Amino acid sequence: MIDIDWILDNSTHLNFEAGIVCRLQCGGCMMRHDMKSTAMGWPDRYNIRFDSYKVLLDTFNSYDFCGNLSDPIYHPDFIKTLEYMKGKSKDIKFHTNGSGKSKEWWTKVFKLSEGESGWIWIFALDGLPEDSHKYRIKQNGVQVWEMMKLGKSLGADIRWQYIVFKYNQNDIQHANLLADHYDIKFMEMHSSRWSDDSTTENGGTGTGVDMSVYEPKNEHSTLPRIQLDEIDKTTNNIIVKDVSTPHVKRKVEIDPDCLNTKLRKPIMFNSMGYFIPCCEKDQWVEALTKRGFYQDRFHIDNLKTPEDIKNVFLSDVWQDFYMGLLNDPENAPQNCRTFCVKNDNVKSHGAGKDPKGFV
Repeated sequence: MIDIDWILDNSTHLNFEAGIVCRLQCGGCMMRHDMKSTAMGWPDRYNIRFDSYKVLLDTFNSYDFCGNLSDPIYHPDFIKTLEYMKGKSKDIKFHTNGSGKSKEWWTKVFKLSEGESGWIWIFALDGLPEDSHKYRIKQNGVQVWEMMKLGKSLGADIRWQYIVFKYNQNDIQHANLLADHYDIKFMEMHSSRWSDDSTTENGGTGTGVDMSVYEPKNEHSTLPRIQLDEIDKTTNNIIVKDVSTPHVKRKVEIDPDCLNTKLRKPIMFNSMGYFIPCCEKDQWVEALTKRGFYQDRFHIDNLKTPEDIKNVFLSDVWQDFYMGLLNDPENAPQNCRTFCVKNDNVKSHGAGKDPKGFV
C-alpha cells in the first residue's frame, strides 16, 4: 500500500482549480477549442463554491492555484478564499494572466497578502507589456504590468512568467532588466506545444496567426511533447517516434512524478469536483472514468472532513493506480508513459536539454 501521509504533508502541493472562467482567448488553450466537448467533461464542469471546497483548504498545506481551463482570479469566491486562508501559514502559488481587474480590486488582494510569506503571485505576461496580447488575446498587458508593480510596492511576492514566442524572443534581455529594476523575479519559460498556428496543419490551431514557439536554437527542443520518446543521455540526441507507422507499444520504464517524494507533481482537484493524479490527465475524462476516479463517493460534495479526503487516496481505485505505475508500467496510461519516461534529461528539464523551464 502507498503511504498516503506524505501526500497530505507540508511538502505536497495540491493543484487547485475550482472554476471554469477565463476572459482570454489564448491560441494554445484547451478551453478555447474544446469548450463544447463532452469528452472533456464540459457538461460536468462548473464554478465549485467555497462552502463545498473549504474542506480542502483545511486539509492540505501547500497549493498551486493554477488552472488548465480557467484563471483563479475570476472565480466568484476568490476573495472569500483568500480571507479564509489568511493567517493559516499556507503556501500558495497564484498563477494568473492578471487582466480585467481594477486597481481597487488588486489593492484589496495585495493587502490580504500582507504578512503571508508563502503566497506567491505569478503573472503570465508573455513579452513586453505592450506585446503580450499577441498570444494572450484580450489581455491588457500594460495594465497587468502596472498591477504587478503595485503588488511589489505593497510587499507582495511578484513573479513574471514569460513564455518565449517568435514575437518576443528578442525582448528577453529587455524584459529581464525591466523585472530587475522593480525587483520582480523573471521566469523565462519555453513551450513545446505549438507550431504554426496560422493553419491546421501539423497540429496548428488555425487561428490565422503564426504562433510558432520561437526560432529554435541547437540547445532547445521544440518538438511536440507527444513525439518525445526519450533522449539519449550519451549524445543528447532526441529519439523521435515514427508517427507515420502504426503505434507499437514498446517496453518503457517510467519514473512517475506523482510518486516522486522530492520533486513531486501535484495531485489535481479539478472543476468537475474530483481529485485526479495530475493536471496532465484532466482532459482524459473517459479514461479516468473507466479507471473509477469519477465516482459519486469521491466527489467534493461527499467529502466533509480531512479524513474523508484521506480515504479517497486510500481507496482501491487510487491504490491500484499507484501500484500499477510501480509494478506494471507497460500498462500505465499513455500520457504517463509520455510525460514520466525514465530519463534523467527529460526529468530534469521537461523536454530536451533546455536549461530553462518547460511548460
